[in-house]
Amino acid sequence: MTTRVMKARILLIPLMTLITLTAFGRFIQILDPKTLIADSKLVFVGRVRSAKVSDIATPLSYPTLEGVSFPWLRVEMEVLEPFKGVRKGDIVRVMMLSMDKSKEPRFMYCPPEVLEPDKGDIFFLCLGSTPITNTFAALTGPYDEYLSVFPLHRSHETSRETMRDVGKQSLSNDKRFEPIWQLVNQAGDILPDGVAKLRDSYAAEIKRTSTSSMVYLEWQAYTNAHGWVSDVPKGFSPTNSNVKK
Repeated sequence: MTTRVMKARILLIPLMTLITLTAFGRFIQILDPKTLIADSKLVFVGRVRSAKVSDIATPLSYPTLEGVSFPWLRVEMEVLEPFKGVRKGDIVRVMMLSMDKSKEPRFMYCPPEVLEPDKGDIFFLCLGSTPITNTFAALTGPYDEYLSVFPLHRSHETSRETMRDVGKQSLSNDKRFEPIWQLVNQAGDILPDGVAKLRDSYAAEIKRTSTSSMVYLEWQAYTNAHGWVSDVPKGFSPTNSNVKK
């Protein structure tokens, strides 16, 4: 492991979407539903209509991820229950990170937990805008999409081998997220009482206009003069910086 990577620390620059990296463990911030809903451009329960690999992929420079590229999926979501910024029946284009399974797998410590959407899956989504017009992504993406896009119902059973939805399991005992799990039943049907409860609990946040920064899809590594490493949006070039292309 290089000296630069070992010296990785949180880099403070004026970018709210800056991803911070450390050599021993990736910093993860869990936002409570109140903050997520207030900061999101769109909030709704949606069903996957289709999911296809897009022509956009991004590297991430966390030490064990170097040399790995993560393709974005273009997912068409039908709005089943709107809360903010959408209407029932709308079709919303959502970008979701994926891993290229066509290549030989390699060990990755603290990789991004991808959502692996299938047709028919139902999610509760808190989304931000992306640089692509009328296209959105998880507010906490790309590393931690599972902290703002929550699987409520899967159209196919998830096997333990896939490790899918481990993030959901890690939040299952957090009482702050209980209203989200109560939006649908085990069959994936909307529960009106659960919807009403969430709508009432977060009425002020639903009305609030989002002021969050853009959710960027393409990233690059930034190393400052002291060897501190962070991922920044592609094209970011601060004065006196060393940006690895």
